[in-house]
Amino acid sequence: MDDEIHEECGIAAVYIKPNGNKEAANRALFYLYKLLLNLQNRGQLSAGITTYNPERTQILDTYRDLGPVNEVFRTSNKPKSMQIFQRYSGSKGIGHVRYATSGSDDRGSAQPFERHHGRTWKWFAFGFNGNLANYAELKKKVEGFGYHIVYDTDTEIMMHLIAKELGNYKKKPNLVHVFSSLAKKFDGSYNITYIDGDGDMIIARDPYGFRPLVYSIDEKQGVFLAASESNALINCGMKSYKPLPPGHLIHVSNGKISIKKFAESKRKAHCMFEWVYFSNVSSVNDDRSVYLTRARLGKELAKSEPIKPNKDFVVVPVPDTAKAAADAFAFELGIPSVEGLMRNRYVGRTFIEGGSRHERIQNKYTALREVLEGKKVFLVDDSIVRGSTTQQLVRYIKDMAGAREVHMRITCPPIRGPCFYGIDMSTIAELLIPKYEKKFNPGEISNEVCRKIAQDAGADSLRYQTIKGLISAIDLPSSINRNYPTLWGKKLIQKAEENFRKGIKDRTYSC
Repeated sequence: MDDEIHEECGIAAVYIKPNGNKEAANRALFYLYKLLLNLQNRGQLSAGITTYNPERTQILDTYRDLGPVNEVFRTSNKPKSMQIFQRYSGSKGIGHVRYATSGSDDRGSAQPFERHHGRTWKWFAFGFNGNLANYAELKKKVEGFGYHIVYDTDTEIMMHLIAKELGNYKKKPNLVHVFSSLAKKFDGSYNITYIDGDGDMIIARDPYGFRPLVYSIDEKQGVFLAASESNALINCGMKSYKPLPPGHLIHVSNGKISIKKFAESKRKAHCMFEWVYFSNVSSVNDDRSVYLTRARLGKELAKSEPIKPNKDFVVVPVPDTAKAAADAFAFELGIPSVEGLMRNRYVGRTFIEGGSRHERIQNKYTALREVLEGKKVFLVDDSIVRGSTTQQLVRYIKDMAGAREVHMRITCPPIRGPCFYGIDMSTIAELLIPKYEKKFNPGEISNEVCRKIAQDAGADSLRYQTIKGLISAIDLPSSINRNYPTLWGKKLIQKAEENFRKGIKDRTYSC
């Protein structure tokens, strides 16, 4: 994806069953570290953990900081890293990696959020993956209760609402009832990990199942793990895993692990971007392989290809998420798939990015003239959202690598509506397609619009995946064209359309 969009975060949870071995019982942080390391694709802005250890004064202790996981855990400095692992040892814990779709980029917005209280069952920490569409309404309610808002994020609002819900009880309540009550207030996407001062844990998936959430139990080793993606569990040595059904939670209490329904699931609304772009290619979301889905997207795209390629054509994926689709696309057309565009993997996040989009493209990619010079290139990408760097990417491949032609092929359909459920695109104005289509079109994009976009980008042609092809590849019904599943999603798209007409560019769910 040349104009990268980001999903908010990834979450993890660990419970080590007691077996009399104190050292083994304190392995939770080791597993959390490995889980977060394998969820790094979901957020590199910050990372954090909260662990439970009743032998500490700080029964719950939270450590969080800005940066990728290895930076946060100071792994380049062994003594400092060991200090972190020793201080935060425990038998249970939750973890979080973040990319901000709202709120500031300072350390205070890093998760988990922890709320201290003298009563251990009111002392809790939690991590959150998603976005509340009714954030503005909930914020007003929380302020009406007399709470002071510091970070202006839905995570902070959720923390206050959890605290208020617990405050309705004189003694420790059934946590399933607590989250059932909260589900009636939340509108949007939310996967939650929660742990309190009594050591009780909750891992909850919203009733729509927007984001993936999986768990695994190794009875022999006495290990329970949960994470946003299956690859994290597999890379921690778990041999099997299951998706947590939407509207269900896992309750860990007094050494028992139980799965319970906490909210009615009227319909499913899985995010198609999880298969197209966000998830690690080795993950399996809701029993659907990400790799195989992307390969099917490439195959579907090839079915509608009007150009009959000859020996001058090659297929080039935009690294890294489009490779499986590009390989399948090339196989179906009987032409080579080559890595003519290499991602500069070790650049990392930097404030020295260059003043222009062209410089950022050069920092991010290296085009191989030896592979592409004189070639006609099918450039396969997973999506175009804003189109902010499309022109520079096409020009770079032609000018720097000497490609004779560049034909853009996109493995998902055009994005015509913003997301209110955890992706950082909340306005219509920031999207590419509405700038070309005079009125909203719920169907397939026209050849004329594709021709105009290609012309403006300097490409020789452009074709998108069909909606039918997307549905076939993922094997799930699609609602990508402004057909929002929740009440507040429907309200926000009306506001977004009004803002677009008036030329207002403010974030929709902040209005």
